Amino acid sequence: MPDDSSGTDQVLPHRYADLAQRLESQIHSGGLRAGDRLPSVRELAGQFQCSISTALRAYEHLEALGLIGSRPRSGYYVQAQAATRELPQAIALPQSQPSLISSDLVSTVIDTVSRPGLMPLSYATPAPEFLPAASLNRITRNLIKQQPAQALSYLMSPGLERLRQQIAARMNAAGVEAAAEDIVITNGALEAINLCVRMLTRPGDTLLMESPTYYSLLQVAEEHGLRVVEVANDPTRGVDPEEVRRLVRRHRIDAALLAQNFNNPTGSLMPDAAKRELVQILGSAGIPLIEDDVYGELGFNGQRATPLKSFDTDDRVLYCSSFSKTLSPGMRLGWVLSRRHRRELARRKFTASCAAASLPQLLVSRYLDGGGYERHLRGMRSALARSVARFADVVLREFPAGTSVTRPQGGFVLWVQLPDRIDAMELFAQAAQGGIAISPGTLFSAAGQYQHHIRLNCALPWTPKLEQALCSLGWLAARMLRKSAAAGA
Repeated sequence: MPDDSSGTDQVLPHRYADLAQRLESQIHSGGLRAGDRLPSVRELAGQFQCSISTALRAYEHLEALGLIGSRPRSGYYVQAQAATRELPQAIALPQSQPSLISSDLVSTVIDTVSRPGLMPLSYATPAPEFLPAASLNRITRNLIKQQPAQALSYLMSPGLERLRQQIAARMNAAGVEAAAEDIVITNGALEAINLCVRMLTRPGDTLLMESPTYYSLLQVAEEHGLRVVEVANDPTRGVDPEEVRRLVRRHRIDAALLAQNFNNPTGSLMPDAAKRELVQILGSAGIPLIEDDVYGELGFNGQRATPLKSFDTDDRVLYCSSFSKTLSPGMRLGWVLSRRHRRELARRKFTASCAAASLPQLLVSRYLDGGGYERHLRGMRSALARSVARFADVVLREFPAGTSVTRPQGGFVLWVQLPDRIDAMELFAQAAQGGIAISPGTLFSAAGQYQHHIRLNCALPWTPKLEQALCSLGWLAARMLRKSAAAGA
């Protein structure tokens, strides 16, 4: 994907996104059924009194999501599976506080999927083809040549001022009141989250987390000796504020750690009204909220997802993010935003690792100054939407009956629920033997739930080898199901 790719027109994102959402609602409600022919682009523009460019962008967006398809010289049609695709079901969580998943299990999985030569469907990182590698390479060479002293020396905490100014400007554009002095640059978002957890809690405290959630966040809780209370994360709408309210009343919760913009692994997006209510519930109870928002820029509808922090009127939300999902995982460049705790966070960052790497800070700052980041994001969002839809289509076609997949609204991971007779850990082991790395669902729950789920990384260039790997994974799952059925007969 070219690093300077841009959208097909200059239509305001919300125009085509709103139109696409209306059509998507008609598909899921049954108003538009599988096989129905959609109006032509010109007819759609006339019906909704919008430009042809807006109508075309809406159709392209729905096609990228796998909901509609085009036929040569015939137009657009609702895909056969679009209205019938089942979503993974939410799992009833245990009422008691769960024990955290074994770190040995996580280490075993990471050691396995890190073997060279495996098809990388496990790690949630974008392949270089989705990133502006050419631009970053050019800027890096120029920095080493033009600013060697600054590029090769320390930039002490809280980090490069110009970069913090740029991040603050982007946060303000997203509805979050921020200033450069409120931001501390970190080695990725995970270090930012670690700093916040260490500052806000003590061993034995209780942390509210969604389920399923990214397994490294569970490891953070274990590392700090915390108990975890899980709140169910709906594959579409995220956590239910009323359930959070119930848990807050029932448990003594010391802090919350949530990712509600395209959660990893489900890709769910919490509605803005629910976000506002969630922040109010936690704020009223005096519970600080650590927000993990590394996927917030990667919404498929072209809009930046609203951070929870934007509804924070009492400065109780500590906002953590990074450029790992949009520019480069290897640069390890993240940040934490908090006016209330900025000095303490900067001090803790200094004592933890002295400073974030200088060259990545200078590199990203210059790249942002160049004005290409928004063009890159537009191209990346579109490419990721197409890739996720393509992955979902192959999984539903090749995996055994009873398999369901999420419909992520952003990000690039796919959450797959397998038939109950298929054990995800066994599938993980057999897939690794066959040269395929996947993430078993058990990793994503403190209570060890999701034994029949897997997570797939979709941010990979589509190749015959990749398609064959997915087909092989489906064949392995079908074989396991047949064996399990035979054993139980």
